[in-house]
Amino acid sequence: MVRGAGDDASLGRVLYAGAIADGAGLGGSRILDVYALVYLVSGSGRYRDENGAEHRLGAGSVVVVFPGLEHDYGPGPGESWTERYILFDGALPRLLEERGILDRSRPVGNLSPVEAWLPLVAGVTDPVPGGARCALIEWSRLQVLLAAVHAGAGEKTTESSSWFEEACLLLAHEPALHLTGVAAAVGLPYERFRKRFAEIAGESPGRWRNRRRMDEAARMLQQGGWTIRAIARELGFYDEYAFSRRFKEVFGVPPSRFRADLPKVRSHPRPSE
Repeated sequence: MVRGAGDDASLGRVLYAGAIADGAGLGGSRILDVYALVYLVSGSGRYRDENGAEHRLGAGSVVVVFPGLEHDYGPGPGESWTERYILFDGALPRLLEERGILDRSRPVGNLSPVEAWLPLVAGVTDPVPGGARCALIEWSRLQVLLAAVHAGAGEKTTESSSWFEEACLLLAHEPALHLTGVAAAVGLPYERFRKRFAEIAGESPGRWRNRRRMDEAARMLQQGGWTIRAIARELGFYDEYAFSRRFKEVFGVPPSRFRADLPKVRSHPRPSE
């Protein structure tokens, strides 16, 4: 089990994350005081709660557990499964519930195929290069998963996951590729691509790309050895001021403040070019 990052993130924060191999489920009903995401890696079983929901679960199933809601889940008698779990809380999860992104009437969703989504689930609490941890980055990673579950809750969409995964790779690693080019690469007309992407990710592809770019900026700030000007240039911004404005839009603070508030870690200078 991994404890979430210890820096302040009162709006949204990962509390704990971990894995249970060959588990037997809960073994009875329980009530949590916080939210949880449970991802079924292998095996099968069922979920039920006090609202009358009953769902069969298989590899790729996602259970979102809500605070104060009595629930039970686990494999069948004499069986076992492997799961990843993430406990989280804060004002942002509650806001997502108020807006229906987290929905108590839809506690079960699906992120398939497992081989595509498991690294994202398991990597929520991964430290950035340099070994530092950051609650804002952990919450940002978790929010991507919650948005995807919301858009595809209860559906197994292997085909959709395939084009969506390809689109995410292009958006992340081909910054010069126009959004219309991304749409063409995954075989969709642009407007349909934009709409379907937003349904799954909870945001437009352009917004997803910008946020992902800021996530990379946060990683570079934590890694050390980068000036703000160098980060702006590396990520394709015209100047450091444009980069700083965009960074503040995403994280609520300018990059200089973000870096000043980080736990102190040993700097690893960039190799000479």
